[in-house]
Amino acid sequence: MRLLIDGYNLMYAAGIVGPPGRGVGGLERSRAALIQFVAGTLEPGDKSSAVVVFDAAGAPPGLPHTLLIDGVTIRFAKGYADADELLEELIAADNTPRRLTVVSSD
Repeated sequence: MRLLIDGYNLMYAAGIVGPPGRGVGGLERSRAALIQFVAGTLEPGDKSSAVVVFDAAGAPPGLPHTLLIDGVTIRFAKGYADADELLEELIAADNTPRRLTVVSSD
């Protein structure tokens, strides 16, 4: 199963985001907690086919486009209007899009 996840959508829906004003790095800690949750939930064989996409239109310089964390691919939508646009591109490029599982509230 190939899994595509809109990271911020799932983060907010799962309540992984801490309250606003919790200091510097709060968003980064929330992202790390979501990635840890996803990686810990998936079976080892499913991690390599999972992609978590985060919005990154206003990302700071030096943020990578792609990371691999605990076997899960993390993509930042640099150069895209938002994560949805990158997710749509990934879906369109897939050979068997009906076999994808997409997690998003959009």
